[in-house]
Amino acid sequence: MKYFLTIAASDNSGGAGIQQDLKIASLFGFWGLSAITGLTVQDFSGVDSVYPVQSEILREQIEKCFVNFNVTTVKIGAICSLKNIEIISDCLEKYSPKYVVLDPVFASSSGKMFFNRDEVDILRKRILPLVTIVKPNRFELELISGRKLKDINTAKEIANDLSRQYNCAFYISGGHFSGDQISEILIEKGSVYQVNKNRKKWSYTHGTGCTLTSAIACYLGQGNLLATSCKLATEFVTEFYDKIEYSFKSGKIYQK
Repeated sequence: MKYFLTIAASDNSGGAGIQQDLKIASLFGFWGLSAITGLTVQDFSGVDSVYPVQSEILREQIEKCFVNFNVTTVKIGAICSLKNIEIISDCLEKYSPKYVVLDPVFASSSGKMFFNRDEVDILRKRILPLVTIVKPNRFELELISGRKLKDINTAKEIANDLSRQYNCAFYISGGHFSGDQISEILIEKGSVYQVNKNRKKWSYTHGTGCTLTSAIACYLGQGNLLATSCKLATEFVTEFYDKIEYSFKSGKIYQK
């Protein structure tokens, strides 16, 4: 049995957060474990409230998972508090999981902030050196770097600098930049892999970041190379949301 651990917030709507992470892990054949960083009140249109859990409770959850299960791969989502950053950093240093995928959720897509500027700086210094790969969107990369991104090439340059500085890979998707085509860029150990593709437009996009990063963690946990894992995870997300789009429009569950 392979074990997938998500360290993230709960989404009562079921479309993102630990609920989505665990659904994706199950689809890949992993036993899903969770350590809840916070409780959110939200629906598909946005997040109303975020309530961080007590940090010692988070520590107990994470340690119970690592001590009692042979955790294969870890996905980190919304952390929700400064103290939680410190707890997660301590646990990653103590247990040294092989694969750690960070989805740096600093705010919801509707604009609800989870962190302030100082806390982002601490996350960058404490968490980035301990992860395999970081998957920020445009806004998150701007916060991590402290710089405005005018285009995807600027994002690539900044991510490359951060990758070298913190010795972790970066995966940049161009969905938040303008244009009919988007770029998917993996930066790993000084190498840059870029794929351009046509933009997909779905009426439902809740949880796309959670889905992608959970899929990357699962593909890594299956033994795939990082570049392969990112490629396959991107294809998985497209198929996954195409199926949801079909179901929403037809009122039927998609079947092959």
